[in-house]
Amino acid sequence: MSTEPQFDDNFSRVASTDEIERGTGIVVDVDGIEIAVFNVGGEFYAITNRCAHQQAPLHKAGERKINAEDTWTDTRGGVNEETCSVSCPWHLWEWDLETGEHEASGKRIGTFDVEVADGDVYVGI
Repeated sequence: MSTEPQFDDNFSRVASTDEIERGTGIVVDVDGIEIAVFNVGGEFYAITNRCAHQQAPLHKAGERKINAEDTWTDTRGGVNEETCSVSCPWHLWEWDLETGEHEASGKRIGTFDVEVADGDVYVGI
């Protein structure tokens, strides 16, 4: 039996839990805000999709050859379950998924509340 989620109207359904594979992310638009949602060991985190360094799309971390064919082989960046972080696919800036902080520079990007209910992932704005 399905029940209504018990959180406020500021949350929007963005995906089912099955749509975001462990160790990967997707990009969603919530009220005009581009957000990357990551599955870190079955826990879900939402963060601004653009790296503060040079605006790389964070949801592409870990993908194959995200840039020119001769730029990188295999994968670049990715989700680190041990540190609960994502590394930018362009220059490997590591962003804490809980705080949005890049420790080396002290810069921060936005993070968003996430709730999971009945197999769906919701992001709060």
